[in-house]
Amino acid sequence: MSDSADLHESTAQAQKPEVQSLRDRVHQTASSAKSAMSEAGEGMVDAIKTAMVSTDDFVRENPWIAVGVVAGIAGAVGFLAGLVAAPKKRYFWN
Repeated sequence: MSDSADLHESTAQAQKPEVQSLRDRVHQTASSAKSAMSEAGEGMVDAIKTAMVSTDDFVRENPWIAVGVVAGIAGAVGFLAGLVAAPKKRYFWN
């Protein structure tokens, strides 16, 4: 974005119509990209808030299921960490 702003400023003195049209198109493209990124960011924040509210509601309605899911994930992570950290032994063919 800053490069396009620098290009916009450096070509402001150019008198050729081709350079002027190119400068205007770059400026329009940069403006639309900024607005699209801003809208996408707002949409993402709304989606995250909705997911958080839904998760909170589910956990409040089903606390034991939530505890079981967390325990399962913790067990899987612990198993994988132990598998990676353990010394490599061969159990079948020494």
